[in-house]
Amino acid sequence: MLIVARRDELEKQNLELLAEVHKYQSENYPCVLFRSKCGAVAAVVFFIVYCNLIWLNCHLSLKLTMNLEKVKLDQVPAYCARVNVNGIQRTKEDYLRHQIDSVFTSNTFEALLLNAEQLRSRLLQLGCFRDVTVVIDSAKDAKADYSYDVTYITEEFRPISGGINTAVGQNEGSLCTNFSLPNLFGRGEKFGVDYSYSNRGNTEGRVFFTTPTQLDPNKQFSMSLFRTYFDNTWSSFKQDDHGINISYNIPLGVVPNAVHSFTWEGVWRSVLAASPSTSLDIRKDAGHSLKSSLKYTATIDNRDHPVIAQRGSFSQSSIELAGLGGDSQFVKWSTQHQVNLPLPMKSIIQWCLSAGAVWPLFQGNNRSIKINDRFFLGGPLNIRGFDYHGVGPHSEGAALGGDCYWASGLHLYTPLPFLYHRENLMTHVRLHYFLNAGNVFNLQSVRSTQSFFSQLTNATRLSCGLGVVLNLMNVARLELNYTLPLWTQVHDRVIKGFQFGVGFTFI
Repeated sequence: MLIVARRDELEKQNLELLAEVHKYQSENYPCVLFRSKCGAVAAVVFFIVYCNLIWLNCHLSLKLTMNLEKVKLDQVPAYCARVNVNGIQRTKEDYLRHQIDSVFTSNTFEALLLNAEQLRSRLLQLGCFRDVTVVIDSAKDAKADYSYDVTYITEEFRPISGGINTAVGQNEGSLCTNFSLPNLFGRGEKFGVDYSYSNRGNTEGRVFFTTPTQLDPNKQFSMSLFRTYFDNTWSSFKQDDHGINISYNIPLGVVPNAVHSFTWEGVWRSVLAASPSTSLDIRKDAGHSLKSSLKYTATIDNRDHPVIAQRGSFSQSSIELAGLGGDSQFVKWSTQHQVNLPLPMKSIIQWCLSAGAVWPLFQGNNRSIKINDRFFLGGPLNIRGFDYHGVGPHSEGAALGGDCYWASGLHLYTPLPFLYHRENLMTHVRLHYFLNAGNVFNLQSVRSTQSFFSQLTNATRLSCGLGVVLNLMNVARLELNYTLPLWTQVHDRVIKGFQFGVGFTFI
């Protein structure tokens, strides 16, 4: 709604009322101050006069408000005559022209405002601009009425950028350094180098190049060379990977907030025993291997917040085919789902489900999946009440994982009692009540459909608890929970009591 005042009439009424106020002041104010012989009486009379002045001002404001008109923006005709983009130095004109067509389709002022803001968001996604400001003004040389000029004031990225920052992973923190050349050729390309070192000694470095295709920032092609070193303490092995990754991301048709991702990855992987006491069940998978795989991932994210969502859903499914070269040959499938629903009393109920399976390819059913391709369960953001990778079989204290798993979580989030009326804090901290269940096992022991469902449900782990969840700048969540494991197995590593976790993905 747009509030418009009839200026001439209101200004006239304003002047008349102000004249009355000044007249009343001149007649009564001096009289009160100078004719009163008693100071107390003068103070009382002055207070009465002051209240009268306040009443006159309120009366003036009320008359001004009553003379305002409300206009519906969707009924006001408006057209975009010209789009100006200021501050352009390195960005190519054809890349910008491809983005601005929707603004010219506006035929009402409401549509013009919405389309102008949507274009501003798209300009920020181009990978060219640090900041974009939009200004809408009447067209200076318009031949038709209701014509407007839309001007975007932009600030491009510097040709060279870099920095040092911190990042949060799954129960670990990292120090990251980066160097990049944004908007390299003027159409949103980016070349860069990243390196990170975590508090657990894990390292990751990569050299990458990304570029939009078909002048569309939502269709991204990327290529990277990488090296990662990961110390899997809970399974008593270390992994050193060198590889190349090529991926292409495109929107998922007419589904909003949905993305297709196609990836080819070639990796030289080295698995090392973490210590001389490492189990033989781990050592048999040590050594070098080559993996060449194709992976497809579909993601749909309609949540209103990535960490503590109040409504919306998230779904992601992927399938990977390894065996297009190298000695790692398998098919791997995984899926994750999340649903959030608001409840009365500013509470939220959330349901999460995650599952996956991996099958050997071209090797028969007698060949097991290697330790670094298996699934693991347990941890403060996973099946709570169990140690990290604490669910499932172990060998001399090392988690062996499995080639099939499922896990689910039911969560209730409520405001803190003493912060119930602080709306702005509810996206940052909440009380957390949860119920987790899941299982991990090997498909080698499955001989029939009946035995599969038996394996799926017979050894289910179950835990519950409560705690506090904290949003860390929309990049991770921190949980401090008191956990109570209900259903466990002999070989599980159980944690009863307080459990602390930090990360981005959770069940």
